[in-house]
Amino acid sequence: MPPSPPHAAPTLYESWEALADGLQVQRLALHLPQLRDQTSARRAETSAVSGTISSALVARPAALSDPPALALVEAANLSAWVNLPSEHGTPGTVASPLARAAEQVDVLLLDGVTDEPLREAVRAVSAASSWWVGAFAAIRHLGVHHARLTPIEASDTVSLDTLRAAVRVVALGTAQRILIHHLRHDATDDAVRLAYCRAVTEGIVTEPSLPALLEQLGELRLVDLVSTSIPWRGRFMKYAGGTGAGQVE
Repeated sequence: MPPSPPHAAPTLYESWEALADGLQVQRLALHLPQLRDQTSARRAETSAVSGTISSALVARPAALSDPPALALVEAANLSAWVNLPSEHGTPGTVASPLARAAEQVDVLLLDGVTDEPLREAVRAVSAASSWWVGAFAAIRHLGVHHARLTPIEASDTVSLDTLRAAVRVVALGTAQRILIHHLRHDATDDAVRLAYCRAVTEGIVTEPSLPALLEQLGELRLVDLVSTSIPWRGRFMKYAGGTGAGQVE
């Protein structure tokens, strides 16, 4: 998606992006009680994800406190994306098993970038991406299949490898939004332009594997989170086709 000029009216594509953002926040708000129950101490040994416990999936990311970095996140309309994991993440010393997938995206994109607020902003939205995937994965068994809208079977779990692939997609998309905003206002830094090009290239390379990944995720909230996070031909198919993604809730 080519950057639009500053202060231009939102394009249809950007409006759909805002709609997708709002849908993720709405779904989290609606299902916070279930998420808290799933990650409570009395449920600590249960999980809808094979190989881990639910509370680890929603481990609280490190807080973003650098004002210039916060301003970048806010300008890219990702404040809620970063703030809600800090508010609702589980405290403790155990790192999320999904965090490394987000960190790998940071390493890929930020090589050579010296703008520290930009680096911090990208790291923050990437870390938040692992939390959002983990949060929806923790309540996956309470959802419905993304295509059939039938309940997810209790025995139907999802692997950590599948969730890590999902985190990579979501982190690429949110990091790209930070980079796009930066370049709209300052396109003079060759390293940042290269980082944006790497993000776009990775998205193109990832696209052929997305349909299979979405089917492996299976559940509606996870599928919508991943499918609307990164530019690809199926990103806003539901919106373009007139089928509201939030009708189940």
